Amino acid sequence: MLEVVVGTVAVLLALTGLAIMLGPALPRLLGRARRPGRLGTVPVTVPALTDPHPTTARALAAATRLGVMLQGQGLERQASALGLAAKRLRLEEARGIYAMQQVLRHLRGVRLDDPDDQEIFEGLLGQLRRALSDRAEQLELLPRS
Repeated sequence: MLEVVVGTVAVLLALTGLAIMLGPALPRLLGRARRPGRLGTVPVTVPALTDPHPTTARALAAATRLGVMLQGQGLERQASALGLAAKRLRLEEARGIYAMQQVLRHLRGVRLDDPDDQEIFEGLLGQLRRALSDRAEQLELLPRS
């Protein structure tokens, strides 16, 4: 009788160890994977993108205006870099701020032919720089050199 109890416990321990090793693949191996149409399942939803923070929205608006101006001046490469940084800012705010600051460093050397356009360009750069520094301060991001 004792041998039967010890044997049963040993088999249960071995099955438990096997179930732990298989982990999440166990239901699939047993053929009991849940199908999306069955009762009791929770539908998978993609989280909705929220509106950006107002300071970030100001930075994105300034970046959009700046990008349009750069494209109008024929500076496609700079406009593209600015657009990519803006996209990063929408998706990953902290990394987007750093990317946008990097683009701003490269835009410092851009000079436009028309003095009025240059003044507008510098004003937009200032707006964007202020919005980014405000948001970086709000998020307590450390400056990168």
